[in-house]
Amino acid sequence: MKKVLVFLSLVLSLFLVVSCKKSVEGITITSKDNIRTIAVGETLQLTAAVYPEKADQAVLWSSSDDKIATVSDSGLVTGVAKGNVEIIATSKKDEKVNQKFALIIEEKETVEVEPESIKITAENNVTTCKAGEQIRLTATVLPKEANQAVVWSVDNEEVASVNRGIVTALKEGTVNVKACAKNNDQVYATITLTFEPSDGPVTTVDWENTEYATHEEYVSAEGETPLKVKGVVTFVSAVSNDNTVNYLIQNGTYGFYVYKQSIIDFPIEVGKVYEVGGFKKYYQGLNEIVNVEYFVELNEEITYTVNSLEGLNPTDLEAMEPFHASFVSGKGVLKEAKVNDSKAYNFTATVNGFDTTLRVDPANMTAEEFANINQKLKTAVAGSEFDFVGYMSAYGYGTPKTQIQVVKADDLLFAELSDKEFLDAAAATLNITKSIAFNINDIELPQKLEGFDEIAIVWSSSSESINVDNGAVTHGSENETVTLTAKLTYKEEECEVSFEVLIFAVDTTEYEVVASLDLEDASLENQYGNSVTKPSYAAAVVNLGTPKANWLLQNALISSTDSDRREGIYSIRAQSGKDAASTARIEIQEDGEYNVVEFAVATYGNDAHGAQIKIEYSTDSGTTWTASAEIITVESSTLQTYRIKLPEGVKRVAIVLVENTGRRVNLDNIKLMK
Repeated sequence: MKKVLVFLSLVLSLFLVVSCKKSVEGITITSKDNIRTIAVGETLQLTAAVYPEKADQAVLWSSSDDKIATVSDSGLVTGVAKGNVEIIATSKKDEKVNQKFALIIEEKETVEVEPESIKITAENNVTTCKAGEQIRLTATVLPKEANQAVVWSVDNEEVASVNRGIVTALKEGTVNVKACAKNNDQVYATITLTFEPSDGPVTTVDWENTEYATHEEYVSAEGETPLKVKGVVTFVSAVSNDNTVNYLIQNGTYGFYVYKQSIIDFPIEVGKVYEVGGFKKYYQGLNEIVNVEYFVELNEEITYTVNSLEGLNPTDLEAMEPFHASFVSGKGVLKEAKVNDSKAYNFTATVNGFDTTLRVDPANMTAEEFANINQKLKTAVAGSEFDFVGYMSAYGYGTPKTQIQVVKADDLLFAELSDKEFLDAAAATLNITKSIAFNINDIELPQKLEGFDEIAIVWSSSSESINVDNGAVTHGSENETVTLTAKLTYKEEECEVSFEVLIFAVDTTEYEVVASLDLEDASLENQYGNSVTKPSYAAAVVNLGTPKANWLLQNALISSTDSDRREGIYSIRAQSGKDAASTARIEIQEDGEYNVVEFAVATYGNDAHGAQIKIEYSTDSGTTWTASAEIITVESSTLQTYRIKLPEGVKRVAIVLVENTGRRVNLDNIKLMK
């Protein structure tokens, strides 16, 4: 009987202990002083209290987005990146019971460290070289926390040039190279470099006893054939970074083209007579003399002829062969001139009844000359008659086509325009932003046009979303297309030009990022600044992003975007081709639930504005594709972020350049969200 009582007593005690463990009803999360905002890199201790008080207090901590903030097992939160995040405490006893703590992570306030001194070091401690060679310098700003950007200069630009710390010796002499802190020109350092005379090129041919080549021999000679020519220099290009020039030397009606001659070894001057010895090279239609070993100024009088194209077919490669590298003249009717203010371009004219290509290349001239030529073509009207002078050339993969290189603004003479033609020419140059990202709150509406100062412009808008007085933009809850009209007036003439501008809505919805592609996990760069993960435009699938996913990159590569080409600073460089197969496409290869696509885009390098982007989506795993209604015109050289909503049921998404623009863009920070 006594044993039975002891047993019942133990059972009752166990029952009482078990019954004291209450079921979990809820959780509260607190922080010291109720802090709800921390900066990137800062920490915040959170405390979770499970109620009722006698319930199991153990919780599991987690973050809604580890890329914004992380949390330890003890509830210590660390800010990772700017954004909104929720820290979650889940009961270990009952995972259905949890609580969320909303937290804002702000950018860390940076204190700019003032530069105190600069240290310049030369690669391999080399401070002496020969003219024509280079010395690589590195500048370190101290303390190391200060901005490391410096401005380089030399005290004698005739002796040396410097570009990003690479010093090129131009001739014998001594030069002081200066590195100045970019944000404080009172902090600088100098280094003295000494240059010895150049040894000059090695001579491999007895040039003095070599006969002069005829123009026919120059054109027909095979590669590496030694050629010696004589004539007067008619044109010299701008000096390249490697201190070489390209030039024409002409004798009577016949000309010769010399490519990349060192101005250090062989200084050259237009109008002087020389004999030149080098080697034949044929490159995509260009007959060139390269690797010049022999260059002697002659005290002779040689004249040259500007050959008339009257009655000839300037597009006939064989007929134009005698004029290759010679100056030619003719009369044309302008068909089309799409001027590019930053790089080489072609324009078309009808010459003797044939559509003829004329080319303008900034590498051939000073920046001022290039701007003057562009201004003439901007004010020219299709159908205008003009006289031209240029040198005959040819270029093209496979079968090259003739082209006439224009090198001086004075060599283009257009007939005087009527007032209406002048106004129409101005209207053709007017351009404004046609896609306004949701984070852009103003646009520029030109009040004057370069080269057309006498023309008045008055703007009007179809919507109050764009204020024509100050360019202010108001974003609504839905995308809106606004028509902006410019009324141009010149003397008694008037005309109007209208633009449709797409304003992207402000979207404050919090979306879950399903897949992202920010290129931070791309591999190191190669010698051209491209990531070895995707260094070429050839179509290929890469496995990148967070979480890792397969992405098709067609006619797109991954390249460095930083001016200093620091490793890991990448974006996608995408290019528009002539058709869909040769046009950039960035496509997720894995099915998902995608309701929104977001990405940042900018024009690439010096490419002209005007690239266009569309979004395509598929609801059947890529079997069929539909294009979204929005077309984004890329016109900013800095990254701008766009967000496009997708219909229900989308499983695949692609960012696609509109074909046939020939433009390139940089794409980054791609996010697919739901």
